[in-house]
Amino acid sequence: MDAAAMKKPIIQSLMESIRETDTEEYLKALVFCFGAPTIKGLKAATLLNLRRDGEDVRALWRARGESWLHPLGVEAVLLNGRAASASGSALVMIYRRRLLERILASKAVRDILADRGYVFPFGLDACLEHLQKRFRLEFPHEIGLFLDYPPEDVRGFLEHRGAKSLAVGYWKVYGNVEKARRAFRRYRRAECDAARSLLNGNGFRL
Repeated sequence: MDAAAMKKPIIQSLMESIRETDTEEYLKALVFCFGAPTIKGLKAATLLNLRRDGEDVRALWRARGESWLHPLGVEAVLLNGRAASASGSALVMIYRRRLLERILASKAVRDILADRGYVFPFGLDACLEHLQKRFRLEFPHEIGLFLDYPPEDVRGFLEHRGAKSLAVGYWKVYGNVEKARRAFRRYRRAECDAARSLLNGNGFRL
């Protein structure tokens, strides 16, 4: 990394460095950087809106995307696979199965999901299929549960329609602010570490 790049925020430097790369390398860098909290096992899932002007990103994702994640033990679901969109963007949720299954075992999580049409026994694959269906109708805010947001924060967001939050970071906080801020710092550190590794030519490292 050159001296000029070191003076900029590390993620900004990464984004500038990949601007002229081919689309596959560009998307892989986005996935590895912004998906780092999940890839590193700090967070059950991460939602990524992958796009590039003039490119059919969804087609590329369908062809190659999951192969980028498989060696890292991470899976993915394309949430807008059937959506009509001229942009060709891909709304992808990458996830660690074991961590997500643990979340779905929580009664607090199940109670919220049950109110939105998710049915017993809350198997992960069935839940992901229902989540995809929900995306065809509206933006399903219960996705925060899949993304490892605390249930009290998701419930607070739903009850207050996004207003009256106590703090804002990766999500809007309605419960334990300090705990959420510690999580935000861990996630940001993981993203910055991934960006630094990519900039240094070392690829993505767990």
